[in-house]
Amino acid sequence: MRSVNLLVTDRSPESAEHINSTLRNSGINIHVIHVQSCADANRAIEQDQPILIIYADADKTDAPIGEISTLADAAGIPLAILANLDEIDRVSQFLQQTACLVIDAGNEELLSRAVTALLKRATAERNSLAQERHMEELKHRYDLLLESARDPIAYIHEGLHVYANRAYRDALRISDDAELAGISLLEMFDAGKTDLKSLLKGLAKGTFPADPLDVQVKRPDGTQFEASLLFSPAQYDGEQCTQMMMQRKDAVNELTAELERLRFTDPLTRLHNRKSFIDELEAWISGNRGEGTAAVLYLEPDGFDELHDELGVDTVDAFITDLAEVIRHCVGDGDVAARINDRGFAVLAHRTTLAELEALAERMLGACRGHIVELDSRSVSMSCSIGLSSVGRVVVNSSEIIAAARKAQAEAATHGDQIVVYRPQLTAVASGDDDQQWIERIRQALSQEDFYSVQQTIVDLDGDGAQMVENSTFMRSDGVDHGPTEYLHVADANDLGSAIDRQILPGLLQSLAESEERQIINISANSVLDYAFPGWLAEQIESLCADGSKLVLQISAQAALNNLRPAQRLIKELAPLGCRLAINQFDADRRTCQLLEHLDLEFIKLRSDMTDGLLANDKQRETIRKIVEAAEPHGVEVVADEVADTSSLAVLWQCGVRMIAGTFLQETTQVLAQ
Repeated sequence: MRSVNLLVTDRSPESAEHINSTLRNSGINIHVIHVQSCADANRAIEQDQPILIIYADADKTDAPIGEISTLADAAGIPLAILANLDEIDRVSQFLQQTACLVIDAGNEELLSRAVTALLKRATAERNSLAQERHMEELKHRYDLLLESARDPIAYIHEGLHVYANRAYRDALRISDDAELAGISLLEMFDAGKTDLKSLLKGLAKGTFPADPLDVQVKRPDGTQFEASLLFSPAQYDGEQCTQMMMQRKDAVNELTAELERLRFTDPLTRLHNRKSFIDELEAWISGNRGEGTAAVLYLEPDGFDELHDELGVDTVDAFITDLAEVIRHCVGDGDVAARINDRGFAVLAHRTTLAELEALAERMLGACRGHIVELDSRSVSMSCSIGLSSVGRVVVNSSEIIAAARKAQAEAATHGDQIVVYRPQLTAVASGDDDQQWIERIRQALSQEDFYSVQQTIVDLDGDGAQMVENSTFMRSDGVDHGPTEYLHVADANDLGSAIDRQILPGLLQSLAESEERQIINISANSVLDYAFPGWLAEQIESLCADGSKLVLQISAQAALNNLRPAQRLIKELAPLGCRLAINQFDADRRTCQLLEHLDLEFIKLRSDMTDGLLANDKQRETIRKIVEAAEPHGVEVVADEVADTSSLAVLWQCGVRMIAGTFLQETTQVLAQ
């Protein structure tokens, strides 16, 4: 609870000290603040909100009684003069300038009683304000529940509507509350033999029918339906009225249709919801895509957090609804628009060329930029940022596509009112071959067993760790052999990654059985998803008499993010073998660091470019320190890769990194499983 304060104005602190001592001796817990000038008093009133101001100035004052009185009146704080009652002339002089309390300086009991009374009043005011806030919160929650209720409910008074929830308006096919306000119940309902006018008079007197009233409801558009009405007493905005609940007799069919619609629809914006959007995207990925190009456009309003704090929940909902209408008017008939989180919208669009998709994004951006949102008594302009991720032929899953679009949007949002097209950082083949030629090349390499493993030593700078090597799989070529960064993405996208692992792993496990070193073996995302992989690996380890506790399987951070549940399953199934898991290409991104919370890891290997130029890059060093600090509570060791020179070793040591690999070792690379 906020502390209770009392403000004393005097040139010296003696009066404040005396008052504080008197109140403390009387058992009153209050904080006494002393000020000298009007400026100090004004500052204390704004910051500390005292329950009483005691004026105890000497004749030569720095704070005139008139100015202190003005400040007290403006803040609604009682003002009292502390004076000897035998100084009638002086007291009268003060009272001529302001109307206030007078406390006898010689009567300490009077001071204690006055402060006690004010404390009780301040406590009561606080409780009253807390109750008012609580009641407002309850009313807000009730209004939300009422508006989102499935049953049509209206409040009526003297045969007219004073409120109707969304279900009621939808049942009557009315979108404008003003239109409903002018409709009498006598016009809407045909109650057959029941005298509806007499019924309404009885409702006004508090007489409510015990049984539901069967009526024929006439909509403003001329259509009709049968319903039963239930009446009960209620209050709305403090006024007595009647609550009327409508139960439609054809509601079963409409309810079934509504539930089916809600499965696919966001209730606030009436666009597709996240699940429906993902289903549409997955269907497009797995189905007949036809000619042309498809993409996911992800959009968020700029400065949404500030807007949320400024507007409040209800008004932000109105803002989001308005933004959804802007998007709805921009997209085409075949496009799928969805709200996929509290602030983000996604559009799945298909066009002949990527340029047409970018033109759609430009149109959405311009529509947002030129739109003014009317929110109650104020108008708000908006701008948005859009990320575009094309859905090419090489697709892992819908989550990866949406994540790419969101990553591009985050980049666009750094400046705002921009479009960024996501372009994955993949290593291209020198010949410029397309994906199909890559696929054929990988399949040929599998048939000819052209994959081999390269081993690199990982050094423990402490010198007390076990010897360790890391294996990377290369694919032979007529020219320069290809590393995993060149072919593995295409292999995973076409279900070839697991085949490569199963071809290369037996030879690596053989070397594991013949060596004392622990080995890190990289596996593909396909193997993470392969339910049969753990059983197959266990058979290989047993048949080759390898020690599973010396095996560490390593996957990329992106593969772990896209397949978190399968990665957890893989760790659990390999645990009886003693195998552990490592993550490479690890960076300081929030989602990447969350992997430490969700996966039981032994090592994380930093993204290779994070060790470049450490001596001159303070920001990069701080980033590495943060990763090490995040990993320590989980018992995860951080490995730095591709360290080119020994000058970086001391810097990495200072950052907390103990495991190092790179060309600085000047070792001869070992080639296995040829």
